[in-house]
Amino acid sequence: MDDPTRSTPSSQHNHFAGRVAAGSEQPVILSKNGIRHRRRLPTGEEQEILSIGLACSECFHGERLAKLLKPGFEYEQKAMQELLMGNSASPLSLHTSGGVTHALSEFIEALAPHVPWKDADELDWCVSLQLEGASAVWAAIDMVLQESILVSGNKKRKMVAVGSTSYHGPPSTSFGAKCPLWQKGYQLKYPVPIAGEKIDEAKYVAAFQDFLNQHGEEVGVILFEPQWGSSQAAFPWPKSMLKKYIAMAKANDIRVVCDEIMCGLGRHGNGSIFISKDWELDPDAVTFGKAMGGGVYPVSGAILKRGRDTLARNGCSVMQSHTYAGSSVRSLMTATAVLKELPLWIPSIQKLGEEMEHIFGYLQRKSNGMLVCHGQGLMWGGLFTQEGKMKDPAYKSRAIKCFRKHCEQVGVLPYIVPAGGFMVTPVVDIDVGTVYEIGERMEKVLDLTMQEMEWSIEEEKQCFEIGGPTELDEVVANLLIQSIDLSKCQIRLHETRSCTSCTKFVSPDVRLRFMQTGM
Repeated sequence: MDDPTRSTPSSQHNHFAGRVAAGSEQPVILSKNGIRHRRRLPTGEEQEILSIGLACSECFHGERLAKLLKPGFEYEQKAMQELLMGNSASPLSLHTSGGVTHALSEFIEALAPHVPWKDADELDWCVSLQLEGASAVWAAIDMVLQESILVSGNKKRKMVAVGSTSYHGPPSTSFGAKCPLWQKGYQLKYPVPIAGEKIDEAKYVAAFQDFLNQHGEEVGVILFEPQWGSSQAAFPWPKSMLKKYIAMAKANDIRVVCDEIMCGLGRHGNGSIFISKDWELDPDAVTFGKAMGGGVYPVSGAILKRGRDTLARNGCSVMQSHTYAGSSVRSLMTATAVLKELPLWIPSIQKLGEEMEHIFGYLQRKSNGMLVCHGQGLMWGGLFTQEGKMKDPAYKSRAIKCFRKHCEQVGVLPYIVPAGGFMVTPVVDIDVGTVYEIGERMEKVLDLTMQEMEWSIEEEKQCFEIGGPTELDEVVANLLIQSIDLSKCQIRLHETRSCTSCTKFVSPDVRLRFMQTGM
């Protein structure tokens, strides 16, 4: 049989409205192995590119992905055999009005150890399953509001507070700061810290208190992204400030939802599946999504901390329900396998997060003030700053367009975000050598962008290299040499190819270059 990915049929993209301008020709992905994608360009030319963004939508690749997909694959094969023989077959999907499948119980059993609350066994928590992030956020809001109204009897507090810079789904219909089609009369915006700007915690806390004084009695639920996604290019909340905000909201009887669609599933690198657990945020609900289905099947959801029994006594449940809410057996089987596999990769995510810090610190310093970088774990980003020439929107737009062009030229595809920058969120089973390959390619993109935009590379070099190697560089070099000790190799880091205590997975020279000018 002919392979349709290898042919060059007449494009029908002119009838497609997707992420780019409607009717635009788009690259066709022919094959992929982790972040290494082979694609056919609209010109017909084939190209390999490192897809290092993809908005946290994938977690594993290669043999590990096959391992996660295998149980569902075999299940579907068996069902297909029965269908071909005209027999009754196990369901592959089921309308929510018809019941549930066996895969639901197995998924909830796998999820239970990871819900982000102490003494979870004593809580009447419940989970709503959805398909994508926006619906998961809607489900979280509707469950916490229902529970609050049923307990308090107060039906007036239905407003939703969102960050002044935030994104919780497509802006036309979802909660979040942007309102491109119409004003969202059901939400209010509260002040949040801005990436790249000096953060005066006392000032922001005072501003938030003013917001609560003005709107506290009408707000029923408030949304937080513990680590922002596209709206602030992977910027993590200052932990102490976030905890203060949450405590202040709860003191006003406002329910708290932590949106972990992007930063969750261990990607944040703090040690657990949910950062809400590691930071002891104690939200009333938390969302998950993106890579839960392995990057193959759409599945998301919202977990309500307590209130299942209250909802049940009143004959209530989540209102955000629909035909395909948790209906796909293969999706749930894959999600169950993901939850069992992810904890094994937490040490690697943490280790690679440290290496990413070196890389992004280097890029920030090398940009000569044009780029501010931030992140944690395997979720990092950079924003073109608001200082100097970058204050001019036209100049900033030109810089971003130039940066994007050189990404294509170099063969690297970060996630370009509307905030004016990019995100890097590779699969979590990436090896440390490939992490530094990302760093080298992003450095080349930055060099080309700086040359075209006439940002002074020489000035940057003078700033950090006058007089040759600094004492700090020598200290770093000595520490790196000392760290290369085979006897210190941790077995798990070696197995996941994230070890830097030996020279097997990454060149010490490459690593040292990025470490010398880290954050």
